[in-house]
Amino acid sequence: MISRILRMFRRGGALPPPCEEARMLSSDYIDGELEPALRQKIRAHLADCPLCAAFIETLKATIDALRGAPAQPVPDGFRQRLREHIHEHGT
Repeated sequence: MISRILRMFRRGGALPPPCEEARMLSSDYIDGELEPALRQKIRAHLADCPLCAAFIETLKATIDALRGAPAQPVPDGFRQRLREHIHEHGT
């Protein structure tokens, strides 16, 4: 079991397709934006995969913590640097 966990979390390691799908759709799942059949598919996967269930619970806790944090002002010059970066790199 430990080697399976390490393989799944190692840098650059590929996740099994059901785990990859669950994690890719995790934000939409948490926000309740998935169609019912897909939501049920993800829910069934989470019931059988403690690693993905922990991932989703950690993501939920992170989102809740960030929503509860006070807004921070944008540092001086940040917007201009961001615009320049987007203009130069296209991303």
